[in-house]
Amino acid sequence: MIIYGSILPGAASIARSAFLTDKLTERARYKLKVLNWYRNHNHNMSLTARHFGLGRMTVYRWLKAIKRYGLVGLNDKSRCPKRGRQPNTDWNTVVRIVQLRKQYPAWSKYKIKVILEQEGIQISASTIGRILKRRNLINRRISQKKRKSALRPKARFPKGLSISEPGDMIQMDTKYITLPGGRKFYQFTAIDVLSKKRVLQIYSSQSSRNGARFLEECIQQFPFPIKRIQTDNGAPFLKEFDRLCQKKGISHYFIYPRTPKQNSYVEISHEADEREFYQQGNVYSILSVMRKKIKEWEDIWNNVRPHQALNYLTPSQFCCKLQTKTTKLPTKNIIILQT
Repeated sequence: MIIYGSILPGAASIARSAFLTDKLTERARYKLKVLNWYRNHNHNMSLTARHFGLGRMTVYRWLKAIKRYGLVGLNDKSRCPKRGRQPNTDWNTVVRIVQLRKQYPAWSKYKIKVILEQEGIQISASTIGRILKRRNLINRRISQKKRKSALRPKARFPKGLSISEPGDMIQMDTKYITLPGGRKFYQFTAIDVLSKKRVLQIYSSQSSRNGARFLEECIQQFPFPIKRIQTDNGAPFLKEFDRLCQKKGISHYFIYPRTPKQNSYVEISHEADEREFYQQGNVYSILSVMRKKIKEWEDIWNNVRPHQALNYLTPSQFCCKLQTKTTKLPTKNIIILQT
């Protein structure tokens, strides 16, 4: 059966564009959105760059790519080197390396290097290793690399650690505060695992020096001695912070990488900060104002806000209750930390 009809003008280009759009990555679709905005606003490059927070040259490169290659030109190109390392070792040297390897299969590239030097052949051990690798002459069981052990391995808290008194474990972390214009402040938080009492402070950077300053503030403000601290592996809790912990005789434990659940108490408190403090409009671009507001929120947290985990007592009331008790803490209130 033959069907007669006509093709609408421009239908072929529309179909071709739809086909190419399916081949675009998410990043390329975003670039296309920017360029469409650019065309719809009188081709104003500066306005487009300000609107999307991009550089003018970035938008210009995207425009140049789509003019030269079409829509697929917006896809990111491979960043692999166009030409890798090319072997330039003398062939006779390669033959001799292979001979030595077959004669002494268990010898390392360093031993082969010494033998070659005795024969007047100057070559690096890494080059010998690449030659052996290209010819599949490496026995992985014999030549397996030894992992270098850390000079001071990071301490992890013991499994089943019992928390029965305030100060037995303080969890610390930082929280990003995004300001208008893309700037950031950083909230340093310390929370006592048992009493939920907190110390908060705002800094303009996440340096270990600020971490040490915050630790000094915590030592002064917590109404009980700090025995142990647990942090993540971030920069604020290394170097000067860690040295201060050693100086003060405070055990410093690190959580395992990418396991924020091990610092669950401070993470949960940050969620409360987001809901009850920052989402209520308490974001200020002046550091002194932000510090004043965070201290007001700290006072509310410790002395006003009832905590369900404390049977709706405030952290300060809970600490007072523990001090007035002459008997040991009930078993139900003892916290056991698990890894």
